[in-house]
Amino acid sequence: MLHQLTVPEAFAGTIAMLLLLVQLSLFRSMVIAEFIRVYAIQAWLVAAICFGVGVTEGWAWDLLLLAVLTIVFKGTLLPRYMQGLVRNISSRVELPARINVLASLLLAGALIGLAVLTSIQLPLHQGAFLPQADLATALSMVFVGFLVAILRPNALAQVIAFLTLEDGLFFGTVTLAPGLPFIIGVLLLLDALVAVVVFGVLVRALVERHDAAGIAVFQRLRG
Repeated sequence: MLHQLTVPEAFAGTIAMLLLLVQLSLFRSMVIAEFIRVYAIQAWLVAAICFGVGVTEGWAWDLLLLAVLTIVFKGTLLPRYMQGLVRNISSRVELPARINVLASLLLAGALIGLAVLTSIQLPLHQGAFLPQADLATALSMVFVGFLVAILRPNALAQVIAFLTLEDGLFFGTVTLAPGLPFIIGVLLLLDALVAVVVFGVLVRALVERHDAAGIAVFQRLRG
């Protein structure tokens, strides 16, 4: 018997699919500007699901406020800050890849399959936002985010990869546990802000001293 999707289920499923497609597009991005655009799009999608859950939960003010804060900070201010960061150094920034795009996508597909198989084994109760599908999406974004960070040995690219990973955690938190305290959602926003500012200072120093933003410099400094 086919299960008829409700509006919240269809909305959550569409956003989940778009989040994964956007994250997979990082493997074909060759310049840092594309990475920044992908992160901005993903942040807006996360804000959309946050708003959708807020409406479904009876116009929960905390989730609606989190959606607005996500748009303002993660969808607008952080991308603009990162664009300003790379504007003066973009001509010197390269985005190398350890393996080709096809092999990267095959690895990502295997990780997504692992996330799906893991999520369907968990005894989650059926709810308005398809808990198992949402958990699979959150795990997939975490796994793929780590894979991007591993396969792109560049400090700027790795910062954005970890930020997309954080988007996956935020998506899972909002859809699977919308009743969590408001402060937890704010803390998830703050960790992204702190990470970008710290890595921004680090990347500027890295480029000024070594004229590159690759992680080979860190590997030489490792004792």
